[in-house]
Amino acid sequence: MAQQVIQGNPRIADDTGRVAVQRGPLIYCLEELDQPSGVALSDVALDLATGSAEAFQSKQQADLLGGVVVLHHLGVAYERDAAENALYSRHSRKPPKTRKVDLRFIPYYAWANRHPTWMQVWTQLYKA
Repeated sequence: MAQQVIQGNPRIADDTGRVAVQRGPLIYCLEELDQPSGVALSDVALDLATGSAEAFQSKQQADLLGGVVVLHHLGVAYERDAAENALYSRHSRKPPKTRKVDLRFIPYYAWANRHPTWMQVWTQLYKA
């Protein structure tokens, strides 16, 4: 089954600039506990430079919730230090610093079945 990246209607302000991942009839999400240590979901983005279908690897994970297909994606994490920035500051033309991270997506229906954690369906789209 191929993965596809979907976008919401542009009139949905909260989803502007964000995308979701679908595999077959299932929507996938990110749970913070599955991401690399210290990476907040608000700081991650999908990197689709190689094309949407090739950007994900699916893996059957038998030990997770009785067996689900997990998607892996080499995305990016923005390196943001909230302590360095004031609440408001001058706009900088410099692109934000990023680093590559392995993002792990699980089916949306399976979230919050391990313990409470942050979750998101609509993820930023990285534009280099």
